[in-house]
Amino acid sequence: MFSYDVMSEQEAIEERFNLLKEGEYDAVIAASQDKQSASSGNPMMDITLQVFDENGKARDVRDFLVFTKGMMWKVIHFADSAGILAEYEQGKLCSEVAIGNRVRVKITVEEGGEIPADKLKGKPAGSKYPDKNKVEDYIKKADQKPLEQKDEDDPFKDDDISF
Repeated sequence: MFSYDVMSEQEAIEERFNLLKEGEYDAVIAASQDKQSASSGNPMMDITLQVFDENGKARDVRDFLVFTKGMMWKVIHFADSAGILAEYEQGKLCSEVAIGNRVRVKITVEEGGEIPADKLKGKPAGSKYPDKNKVEDYIKKADQKPLEQKDEDDPFKDDDISF
C-alpha cells in the first residue's frame, strides 16, 4: 500500500489548474529521458522538473530540450544552470548526468490551444486545452541573483551585538 493526500474533487481540480506565476524559480531535475522528437526525429531530452514556488511547494513542469542548431542556446543555458556545462562541451550531456541537479528556470504561462476535432471526445467544437506553465529559459549560473530575503525573515535584524 502507498500513501497519498486525500482531496475533495474541487481541491483536485484547483490543484490541477494552479499555475505558477511568470517569473524565476528554483527547480530540481526530477526525471529525464533521452528520446527522439516524434515530429522531427531530432535528439531531445524529455525533462520533468520539480519547480518550487515562493512557499517552497513543488510543482511538476515538463520541458523538452531539442538538440537542434536553433535550440542549442537553451541546451547550453540548461547545462550551465545545472552545473554540467563541461559534460555539454565534451558531447556527453544526457539525462543520466542531468537527473538530480538543481537549476534556476524562467517560467511563463502558455495559453492552451484549440483541441483538434478528432480529439474533442464529446467536448464542444472550439474547446481549448488548459493553460500550462512552460520553461522559457534556464538561468545561467553567472546570471542568477541571490535569493531575496525579507526583513521579517532575517533572524539577525534586531541583533545589536557589535563585532
